[in-house]
Amino acid sequence: MFKRSSAYIIPFRLSRAGLQALLLLLFIAVAPQCGAQDMFIEDTITISAVTVTATAAERQTPHTVFVIDSALMAGHTESDLATLLMFAAPLSVKRYGNHGLASVSMRGLPGSHTTVTWHGLPVNASGNGYTDFALIPIHAAPSVKITPGGYDLSDVSGSIGGKVEISSDPLFQRGLYGSVAVSGGSYGDYAASAVTGTGSESFSARMSLWGEEAGNDYLFINVNAPEGETEERRTNSSFASGGASADFNYKYGSSAVAFHLLYNNTERELPGPVTTVQQDFGERQSDRSLRSVINYSMERGKVSAGVTAGGTSDVNLYYHENPEYNGDNRSSLLMIRTRLVYRPNGMTELGINAGNEYQSARSLSYSGTERRNLFSTSLSARVNPGPRVRLLLQVRQMIVTGMAIKPEFTAGAAVTLSPDGAHLLKASVSRTARLPCLNDLYWVPGGNSSLRHENATGGEASYSYVSVASSGLKYSLDLALHGKRVNDLIQWIPGVTGIWSAENVRSVNVYGMEGRMGSEVPLNDLVISSYLNYAFTHTVVAASEIANDRAVGSQLIYIPVNQLNLNIGLRWKMLRAGVAALYQGRRYTTSDNSEWLTPSFLSDARLGAVLPAGTSKIGIEIGARNIFNGSWESVRNYPMPLRTFYLRLTLSFTDKKMKNEERD
Repeated sequence: MFKRSSAYIIPFRLSRAGLQALLLLLFIAVAPQCGAQDMFIEDTITISAVTVTATAAERQTPHTVFVIDSALMAGHTESDLATLLMFAAPLSVKRYGNHGLASVSMRGLPGSHTTVTWHGLPVNASGNGYTDFALIPIHAAPSVKITPGGYDLSDVSGSIGGKVEISSDPLFQRGLYGSVAVSGGSYGDYAASAVTGTGSESFSARMSLWGEEAGNDYLFINVNAPEGETEERRTNSSFASGGASADFNYKYGSSAVAFHLLYNNTERELPGPVTTVQQDFGERQSDRSLRSVINYSMERGKVSAGVTAGGTSDVNLYYHENPEYNGDNRSSLLMIRTRLVYRPNGMTELGINAGNEYQSARSLSYSGTERRNLFSTSLSARVNPGPRVRLLLQVRQMIVTGMAIKPEFTAGAAVTLSPDGAHLLKASVSRTARLPCLNDLYWVPGGNSSLRHENATGGEASYSYVSVASSGLKYSLDLALHGKRVNDLIQWIPGVTGIWSAENVRSVNVYGMEGRMGSEVPLNDLVISSYLNYAFTHTVVAASEIANDRAVGSQLIYIPVNQLNLNIGLRWKMLRAGVAALYQGRRYTTSDNSEWLTPSFLSDARLGAVLPAGTSKIGIEIGARNIFNGSWESVRNYPMPLRTFYLRLTLSFTDKKMKNEERD
């Protein structure tokens, strides 16, 4: 089975731009123990305070929820969402080289176990179940909320790994605003974007355009070259992407309507693996996606309700020097979901959700177009029996043709330990399910229409502390312990005939700890901000139906046991600076843990300034990635770039004075 090319990755050959490379000279000396993207630092475009936290309601949810806000992402317009999450959250990213397929692992489970929604619409491909985070530019994700563990049961379907929610908030009463940004970087990487919007008392509109292309022939170290360790350039690796999005919001009385539209087109060459030499099969891929969603919500007295409807269409074309390996993969999804909430008193909230997903996928490796309909209903109860206690219960039942699924549930409590709300204890237990994707069921050869759904039972306990002093000093600490048992894990394994097939063959125990710590220290005109994420994750195969399976007792592949990222930012008058560091421990590349990638350390740095000019601002930023020039791989035999540089220029404007402009 040629699973990588047709099921998970797919490309298209790009023409090289006739632009001349910008000459960038930058060296920033930072100690290896520092590092980080600014989390609390103000951004050079919007100059709004940056935090990675949750609102009061989200913080008091019994299970873990945290938010990466739009100001942080505005400082990463030259990056994709995979890079942002790699440096800003306690989760791991697996990617096939620079600009290659990128998946996100949460709580120790593979990327197909991470659900991704855009304004409430699921965007995981119906065929392979993945979302390629390398194809999601920051422009398409103004706000990102992360719920590890799959505890939230409000969607039509869910996941046992966790959920990444992408959305954008309306900017009512903002007036006219906009920004234009251009950037250039190493190896012919050029990007441009434009954002404009307006907001009145009842109407908000925002539109974005973006584009990027890169020759991507970056330097790397070939440690297995026949003549010994050598520095080489990547081949067959160019990339180009462009897209547009639009968001419209209208509110009248107690009702509101929102419409969102996104189109993205990406073409990239796929470099082959590097063993002793670079392997080049002429692989290339084209990905096109169209997403739209409309949402209606209202609130009348004790009742609130909402309807969300939308659809996705994804086209994935793959080309190989051997035409027999070419792929044409297309998938779509139509969804409608309703929500009704009743609050009989100030202590109780009762809710019901009902929704339907219609999934469709076809491929050259299918016998025909495959379809699946999924309907689910969920009930929820939120009760505050006392001023410091919050209880949550959610139950969901999914109905899928030909598959029996036990009800899912989440139950938890949050207890405030101090009158000021600074100290908080939380605990949750859950049972959740994940359906096999259509490739698992219908791929020819190897698909298995008799697969059972995966199921997981587990829980978490956490502590949260937040302090905001009158001096402006801010401090936060979050610690979480989690554990889970996953049964009927779906794996592709070789059969006696040599054909790989999908089977429910393993059970996995997952346990670990997550820690997040943030601070903002004002010292007159100087503000120092920092944020630390740490994740300890053990994902061990506990049982297997494979005879003499050497994976039993071993860590799942590409899941680091230890991962840490540290963020430090400085803001002084018009100047901005920040460093970002990432450490990933040993990641095993074979199921019996006999081979692994060595631990890696990465550090990025940036320096910039914001020059105010009335209601406009001019921003300039220079930066370096992998500043210590370390050789590293995210996937075995797919080397990542050595040190690279970039320069970004930004012009932003508004017809209103920003509330925090006096802080510039």
